[in-house]
Amino acid sequence: MKKIVYYFIAFIAVSLSACNKDAITLNTDASASFAVLYASPGGPTVDILVDGILSNGSRRLTYGTTSAGGGSGNGGTYIPITTGSRNIKISPDSGKTNLVDATNQFDANKPYTFAVYDVLPSPKFVLIPDDLTLPTGTNTHVRFLHLAPGGPTVDVTFTKGTADSVTLTGKSYIGASPNATSLAPFTPIPGASSGYTIKIKQAGTQTVLLAVSAGSNFTAGRIVTIAAIGTAASQPLSAMVLRHY
Repeated sequence: MKKIVYYFIAFIAVSLSACNKDAITLNTDASASFAVLYASPGGPTVDILVDGILSNGSRRLTYGTTSAGGGSGNGGTYIPITTGSRNIKISPDSGKTNLVDATNQFDANKPYTFAVYDVLPSPKFVLIPDDLTLPTGTNTHVRFLHLAPGGPTVDVTFTKGTADSVTLTGKSYIGASPNATSLAPFTPIPGASSGYTIKIKQAGTQTVLLAVSAGSNFTAGRIVTIAAIGTAASQPLSAMVLRHY
């Protein structure tokens, strides 16, 4: 029987909010920033609120999408935020009810990724510091997050043509209490305007569970996070890309 391989990728829509009435804007106090990666299978369309203020304007997030704030990083995914202890809510109804209600520390001049994952009624989240130091030469910086609940441990190979370029081995589902620091590092790989395929394989084997085109996301000088999502709430294993820069 032929093996079915799902080909799917969620690309970032880099559109900026058309409604700035309640949006948080860059100023001398808002020197931190965060990007939201929404990977909760079966989750509803949601808003992002910072200290009770709607921060995503008219752009609501659906499963497999990311924020678009127009802040730091030319991927446009970052939302500016005032430094210090800030409350983040992920809500389907502008704060009346919340999938996530978390208070975290945001340091000056630091970007973060706020990943929301796992299924309702209690989705999980992790705030990951982002190092946006530009890649050297023609490299791309790539990070992989395993956000697919119940998914097996995997190896992730970045393939160009018929040759495997870089493999990240032994990547397990991050679980309920992930270590944000250990998830943070990026790996340099040779950049290319096109031609890369991302292969997610069962760990220690050549069994491909998912293969997707990286499109133009691995252009030299870019910084990206690849996330495995799905495997719950009737959602198949798939992948999404968050472009940091």
